[in-house]
Amino acid sequence: MAILEVRNLNYFYKDGEGKRIIFEKAEASFEQGLFYAILGESGSGKTTFLSVIAGQDSRYEGEVLFKGQEIKQIGLDKYRRTGVSMIYQNYNLINNYNAVDNIKIAMDISENVTKINDDEIYSVLEELGISKEKTRRKSSSLSGGEQQRVAIARSILTDSDIIVADEPTGNLDSNTSDEVMGIFKSLARERNKCVIMVTHNERLAEMCDVIYTLDQENKKIVRA
Repeated sequence: MAILEVRNLNYFYKDGEGKRIIFEKAEASFEQGLFYAILGESGSGKTTFLSVIAGQDSRYEGEVLFKGQEIKQIGLDKYRRTGVSMIYQNYNLINNYNAVDNIKIAMDISENVTKINDDEIYSVLEELGISKEKTRRKSSSLSGGEQQRVAIARSILTDSDIIVADEPTGNLDSNTSDEVMGIFKSLARERNKCVIMVTHNERLAEMCDVIYTLDQENKKIVRA
């Protein structure tokens, strides 16, 4: 059963007196326990699509359904706090804060978290390869791969059902990218998350369970 569905999605920009269509009657569905790739070239609209399903852009026509309810009816703020978490290419950490403090800030915002102590945070970070010693360092002093792991830990601990990632390996080397992809697979299979990743990298997309490709000519989203 789909946890997230896109039905008859239309999205366009006004361009003078005309309009530039990004999607037209696009359809897609996403289930928990699977890792999805949204594949497309630069400018194809994949980041726009991700912004829509993450509740960050309301300028669409059609439906985006979370557990059967349109996210605008849920309230986009509430949906972002409870249903979905975002992982960015640039990690989106506060540079002067350490890993634990970055995670605590996100947990304070999320409505899914009741109470988690520092030991539980350390445990998840260690599971992702961040030693306790490194958790005390400012985020800016960590490597790109380590910062991305902190961002992933933040998503795990805020306990959203859906994790969306915008080019999450874009700043990482090939080996580190593969390691991060392995973490995403584990999140889907072992933690029953729905993980949706935007990428232009066909090799990385092939590592996912399901690939959606943006068809620029027909303004559709096509499942491979």
